[in-house]
Amino acid sequence: MEFLAKSRIATVLAVLAASSVLFAQNSGPDKLQDHASIPDARHIIDQSVVATERSLEARDRYTYVERDQDRCLDSQGQLRSEKVDVTRMILVNGARFEQLVERNGQRPSVAEQKKLDQDLEKLKHETPEARTARLGKEQENRSFLRDVLEAFDFRLLGEEVLGSRSTYVFRATPHPGYHARGKYGKMFSRVEGKLWIDKSDLGWIKVEGQVTESFSMGLFVARVQQGSHIVLAGC
Repeated sequence: MEFLAKSRIATVLAVLAASSVLFAQNSGPDKLQDHASIPDARHIIDQSVVATERSLEARDRYTYVERDQDRCLDSQGQLRSEKVDVTRMILVNGARFEQLVERNGQRPSVAEQKKLDQDLEKLKHETPEARTARLGKEQENRSFLRDVLEAFDFRLLGEEVLGSRSTYVFRATPHPGYHARGKYGKMFSRVEGKLWIDKSDLGWIKVEGQVTESFSMGLFVARVQQGSHIVLAGC
């Protein structure tokens, strides 16, 4: 089975953690090239995490509209299901709030809109306790970026051009002896693959992974089976 989606790079890691779905960017089969002058692999990875953290912080100061497309393919590459959400991100009392505008071309249902309105009012009148809980959850999601550095060993394969963007290409394999921390850590030792990092801004452009051992995630226990192919990319 293959999971495929398209979305903004700023939320790639959060979505990966929350839904086990990685994002993909369309690109041609560009040729990989090795260069002896490429900088140290660990240094690039470290700086890419710092750049992603800066991007997440900057995102929280802007309002914007986002289009997320989630596609699930079967083992033959045929489309099994698809969901397209258009969401408006706004700031409420300094916090980000996601307003669903469309789902699969349709406006939110009466029930969905009612829930959105209730959540918005709740955020407008957020209690100190609720704010502390929200900030703690946001910090937990972002801290998993740092866990990635400990959970995987990265080997620099070379350079590749995706579309018009020059990238570094890495092989990521689970680090032996890594002890999972946090609610997302357990999946790290069960996935391996490749990572493409933009040479200009060190943003994560694309990730391809293979599930080496089945795992479950989420409140309702979404099961990701061994052998599943995971693709992640940012537009």
